[in-house]
This record gives sequence, structure tokens and C-alpha cells, in this order.
Amino acid sequence: MTLFVTVMVLASAKAQDPYVALPGATHQFSVAENIGNTYEWKVYTVSNWTDQKDALLADNDGLNGDDDFLFVGGEYQKPQINITFINEGKYYVIAEEFNSGITCSSRRVFALEVLGTEATIEFKELASDDCADADNSFATELIAMFDSGTILAESQYPVTVNYRLDGDAADRTATINYADKMLNVLGIIEDENNETINNITIISATNKYGGTLNIVAGKGVHSRTIFALPEKPIITVEN
Repeated sequence: MTLFVTVMVLASAKAQDPYVALPGATHQFSVAENIGNTYEWKVYTVSNWTDQKDALLADNDGLNGDDDFLFVGGEYQKPQINITFINEGKYYVIAEEFNSGITCSSRRVFALEVLGTEATIEFKELASDDCADADNSFATELIAMFDSGTILAESQYPVTVNYRLDGDAADRTATINYADKMLNVLGIIEDENNETINNITIISATNKYGGTLNIVAGKGVHSRTIFALPEKPIITVEN
């Protein structure tokens, strides 16, 4: 999934407060298309932004990408493009539009910061239990945050989680929403005669734009215990 970003026109090419992203995320940038005009995108790191009014002296012109980012498919001359940001840092994404005669142009800028702070995911509770019944569904809350202790913002959701339940032959995929942050699991083993333990293991997780959320050590498995039911008591009546 990609982010649609409309890049704002700024006369001096001075960037607004940066949008926050995670390493590995792919974002889609777009400007309104004017038929007959041509477009060119560039990406600058803050350290290479040597002239905010012109932005032509930067060492990195962004045309072929580098170790920090990549134009998906190598495309940078359309009104809508995708960029994968690989490394942390502050970036300015520039869109330049030329009229049909390529004599006049305007430049737009979007500020984006790829955080070096690690993003993580974990189960809020590592264990739960219930008595066996006919309902084999279960839901438990996940916590996604930066290692600074800041909860992952709503703009980073939904989060995609790959997980596995004991006995599964393949991973399952779940979409976690910001509103409730619940992982809903079907197929919990419920045996009225025997106590069962169902382990739910997070395999991997990504934010809305494909950025990786690392699993917190020791907090990636939730154990769901289902207790067997006691034998039905025999009622005796004495005269």
C-alpha cells in the first residue's frame, strides 16, 4: 500500500514540517496533471540541500536513486511516482513542472523524515485463558510504538501482521486498525475434556507504507489456555 501525497507549491521551495516515515516504506507522490506539460522529480537529503531557493547545487539529483532511496521502476518523469526510502534521514522531495514549450517551470517541495528510531510491535498481554465452549474465536491487543516510547501514529495504520497459530501449515495475515488495535484469531482449539494451550506467534509486521515493525524480544508470542470442563456432576436424591 502506498501513500498519496499532494505536493504543495512553495515560492521559495522552503519545506513545511516533515512527514514521518519508516525505513523500507514506499510512498506515492503526485501532482495535478496538466495535459501537455512535463514533470521531473528529484530527492535531496537535508545535508545536500545547498540552496533552498534554487536547489540545483545539491550533490544528489535523485535521478537514479542511491543507497538512501529508490524511484520504483526507475520512473521519475510522471505526475505520479513511487519512492522507496531505504535509510533514515530528512529528505526534500521536489516536483518540477515544465510547460509545453519547456521555457517556464515551477517547483514544488515536500519534506519527509525517515526515522532511524526503531518501530516495534508486541502483544499487550502475553497470556490469557478461558473455559472450553463453542466459540473458537479470540481477540487480543497489539502495541506498536517507536523505541522512544511514542505510540505509532494513526497515519501509520493500518498495520499488517503475519502470524501463526500452533498447528498452522502457513502464516496468516491480519489487518490491525488504529481504533482498537486488536488481533482477531479464529480456530482456537477448545477441548471440553482436555486442557489446551494455543500459542499465537507474530512472524512479521509492517506499517501502512511497508515500513518494518520489529518484534519486541520475548513479547511476540501470546499463549491462550483453554481449560477443560469438569465432569458433569451426578445429582442424587435421597428419599
